[in-house]
Amino acid sequence: MMSETLRHVIASIGPASAAHAEGARLKLAGLNAPMLERLGARLAAAQHTARIRARRMIAVAICDHATGDPGIALGPAHPTAIAARAIADGSAALAHIARTAHAPIVLVDAGAREPIDAVALGRVTTRDLLVEPALTVVDAAMALDAGIALALSLETDIVAVGALGLGSEVSTAALRGALLRETITGPEAEANALGLAWDGSPLETLARFGGGDTCVLAGLMLAAASMNVPTLLDGPATGAAALIAAAFAPEVRGYLIAAHAGSGWPGPIFDVGLGNGEGTGAAMALSLVDQCASMTA
Repeated sequence: MMSETLRHVIASIGPASAAHAEGARLKLAGLNAPMLERLGARLAAAQHTARIRARRMIAVAICDHATGDPGIALGPAHPTAIAARAIADGSAALAHIARTAHAPIVLVDAGAREPIDAVALGRVTTRDLLVEPALTVVDAAMALDAGIALALSLETDIVAVGALGLGSEVSTAALRGALLRETITGPEAEANALGLAWDGSPLETLARFGGGDTCVLAGLMLAAASMNVPTLLDGPATGAAALIAAAFAPEVRGYLIAAHAGSGWPGPIFDVGLGNGEGTGAAMALSLVDQCASMTA
């Protein structure tokens, strides 16, 4: 059921460049700044150049999962609508940090329950994954292609991603069970157990447990990697999308960088938990990109 577009993108992803990573690392090694050295090496590996390029964008995928549905229409008072509105009007922490980092924000409505001011792209309506597949395979495939289209439209050298919406923590727990065989306790244990028992292809896994945000971000990550553009991850939902992307194309791992430990992706830049995963942590990491670029020019 994979589209020809997705097949082409996957086939276009080669390994990140270890030689360029080492070249950038050597340029940054004399600064006695391990964080910059680490980030610079990863950026250079993904961009296939020891001279790091610094144009940046932030993409936030918004989707409310059915497992988080409050059961009533909340309209403008819906938490997702409130958070999206704060980003759009510039009052959210993400917006403030993005302005400082000179990083435009693209808000993508991939399945918000209530109307929001965002680009409708890869929009799907999820079902409760605790009782049935969250998406159809067709919807998942189309939303993946939407993420690819988004990546192709961004004129950038690095993209930071975030995710926003209710119920994503349940989806993330299920996907981590299915793809990492990781056991989770607590409120998401039931979803995690469903993932642990699951055995399917990457597309089937995405449809069974994912949401529009997972699909769009995974497609974006794959397409970005095919163009040698690294992706900065922020929060568990973006980490879950990264797991899906890596299941489709293992080489994509060399193009994914965890901004902080909260993403669940290995080797974070910051070893602290930040925000709710809507992109704030990744935007903070963008502030270091200019320093890496200037020192490797």
